[in-house]
Amino acid sequence: MEVQALAALGSHENIVGYYTSWLENEQLYIQMEICDHSLSVKKGSEFLAEGQVLEALYQVANALQFMHEKGIAHLDVKPDNIYVKNGVYKLGDFGCATLIDSSLPIEEGDARYMPQEILNDNYDHLDKVDIFSLGASIYELVRKSPLPESGGHFLNLKEGKLPLLPGHSLQFQNLLK
Repeated sequence: MEVQALAALGSHENIVGYYTSWLENEQLYIQMEICDHSLSVKKGSEFLAEGQVLEALYQVANALQFMHEKGIAHLDVKPDNIYVKNGVYKLGDFGCATLIDSSLPIEEGDARYMPQEILNDNYDHLDKVDIFSLGASIYELVRKSPLPESGGHFLNLKEGKLPLLPGHSLQFQNLLK
């Protein structure tokens, strides 16, 4: 599915470049563009100012718009899958990608970044799932702390109930909500 999605998408500046793929000894290999790093919070990525976070949000939203216009949903948008190359943010890891019309099997990504509808097996709006996941990813980057895997804070996030983020404008916080 990953190779098919990458091949169907073609080239976009905010999607990690796909070159080729092959099978060798019953193992699939995918040759892709090399990036500098991901935005993974676990790996201690550098602090991003609000302007940089907004730029990452904008560029990944561009990638998602491009994908959605081609009828493809990513379903695993998270900081680990957002890469940086020469200051350009790129969406990668299309292992959960599927068609927006739900005509292909659906493999959910990381539950921490999924909206409640997906966790309840409602697959009616897969493009909106990616947007929710992007917002959750940006929220995690701003907090510099991984999202919870369960509990009250986990459920509040699913409902868009975010605590105030000191040092960030209300416009930015409303955008995340």
